[in-house]
Amino acid sequence: MTELDTKIEQLYHKGQKNIWDGKEFLQECIEKHGTPNMSDDDAQALQNIFGIILWGELAAWKISSALAFTLDNDAARMAATSQAHDEARHYYVMRDYLELLGHVPDKIEKNAEEFLGSILEADTVAKMLLGMQLMVEPMALTLFKLVREKNVDPILSDLLVMYERDEARHVALGTMYLPKVLSQMSTVQKVELIVWQFFGYMKQFEMLRSLKDDFTALGIAPRDVFALARKKQLKAMELLSEELGERYPFMDTMLRIIDFRNEISFPESDSGYIDRVRNAVRVAVNG
Repeated sequence: MTELDTKIEQLYHKGQKNIWDGKEFLQECIEKHGTPNMSDDDAQALQNIFGIILWGELAAWKISSALAFTLDNDAARMAATSQAHDEARHYYVMRDYLELLGHVPDKIEKNAEEFLGSILEADTVAKMLLGMQLMVEPMALTLFKLVREKNVDPILSDLLVMYERDEARHVALGTMYLPKVLSQMSTVQKVELIVWQFFGYMKQFEMLRSLKDDFTALGIAPRDVFALARKKQLKAMELLSEELGERYPFMDTMLRIIDFRNEISFPESDSGYIDRVRNAVRVAVNG
């Protein structure tokens, strides 16, 4: 077994060691804090945001199960199997929590649905790993952290601590195993993957913009959501670059384009449109 295989297999064993009972833990949180008590606006905002998280957990459950079947490496299969177990728990706990708030959304925002759909329909292992472990998981961790820090509902805050602990392992599978997959791809396949990734980031950005009012209702600045998501996704890409032994292709270009979009949509101050464009160009050029 190679050193990489040993590191990846440890993700499975860590997952086994840290398994928690979702039904039991949620009930303990209810007994500790009482049933959720918040304004209708806060409840609606949480339902909108975590409705997307619910669907994201379902997508992650399906994709990690598919990876466990598709991957041709025992250690990676074990890690994916552990993740599938985690995602199933995340899904049913979030469903049960949303039921406490009075409604489990049966549909989600269009861009979020398209983004998750593009990963569910991914035709390569590289897209599955990149999309789920290096795009969806960092975004989920961003939302968990910001909502938990606002402590809108102590039950949710306690749940999110457990979610964050699990999701950190999931990102590790992508950063460690994806380089091996990339090494076996042709230049054309890599270019196609990068283009797919770019359009996925654009859909993800539009998803964030659609939740702008919900973040504001919870006292969270949409610009802060973007900034933290960018930081976490950049960290994941840097870890991937370390494993690759070189800078991930077009990483800086993608970041500049995304930063340009952010300055247009979530400006730092209420400036006019022309000033926004000027500032966006400055940010994109300077990096």
